[in-house]
Amino acid sequence: MTNTLCVDIGNYSVLSAVVKGRESTEVFKMRSLIYDCTHNSDCRNNAHPSDSPIIAVGGKIYKLGKGAKNYPGFLSAAEAGKSRTDVMLPILLGNTPNGFEGLVKILVPARDELSEKLIRSAVLGTHTYSTTVNSAVTESIANFTGVEFIRETDSAAKFAYEAGVISPSEVILTIDIGGGTCNYLVAAYEDDVFSVRFNKSLPNSGGIALAQAISNTDAVKSHGRTFEIAKIMDAITEGKRYVSNRRDLSFEKVYGDCVEQWFEGLISRIMAATDKYLDEVTRIVWCGGGTEIIKDKLANQPLHLVLENPQYANINGLIHSAKLPLMRLAA
Repeated sequence: MTNTLCVDIGNYSVLSAVVKGRESTEVFKMRSLIYDCTHNSDCRNNAHPSDSPIIAVGGKIYKLGKGAKNYPGFLSAAEAGKSRTDVMLPILLGNTPNGFEGLVKILVPARDELSEKLIRSAVLGTHTYSTTVNSAVTESIANFTGVEFIRETDSAAKFAYEAGVISPSEVILTIDIGGGTCNYLVAAYEDDVFSVRFNKSLPNSGGIALAQAISNTDAVKSHGRTFEIAKIMDAITEGKRYVSNRRDLSFEKVYGDCVEQWFEGLISRIMAATDKYLDEVTRIVWCGGGTEIIKDKLANQPLHLVLENPQYANINGLIHSAKLPLMRLAA
């Protein structure tokens, strides 16, 4: 029976799970940050919890996860670019169980032939690497026998239909606000087949755009220092209105206005682009981790539906599609 590694390498976090038959593991979450510590023994000798391990592969040593941001020069997946195989392969291996052999399904915001070719050539085959968690070093191996790419918002929308959350008779506008990108599509079920009528991906428009807007305010600049966008994103995700653990480095007084301007700008662009489809749309479906920021704005609005646990909507859809045999459309 084929093993399938389902991976959502987002601009904010990486979500992964292994599917075998109709069974799947729990979803593992790791912050999508990476730091090349090949020449930094202080980093390598530090503590490395399971969600922030050390990966040694191809003569390089990398610190992954949230702990990477403790070191100058760390990169987020959004900053690195997902076609950077020297960045994406260690992140993938850091989310792969030792001894895995099978297919990899990777969610992407949009299909891109060149990026997929680069990633596929780097991923396919057998990889030997070491993983350091806490004080234990494990010599690891993974054999990736195939790589498939699936548009992430398609995954969430299709699963919403097949799980019975959306009636097959409805036409939906799905808006997926991620850490970096904002994807949206208009979809329907036609003759029992999931059909995407329109889709678009807006780079640097998700949570990262809000964090950048906050960093450019006078209130933040008045602190007299530059903050990494990743740290502002962490603060927003954790429900804090200050950077790191410094309450004096607050952005509380500008947060509400920044959210309002970011959201209004985003929704205006989406509605303008999908205008010719809106007469048919019966429901606006929201997913992605960035949806948590504006969830209260959408509450009690009949036309709008926020999917349960929106950050996991895409990976849950991918896991569902990887399970065999496939389930029929819910009535």
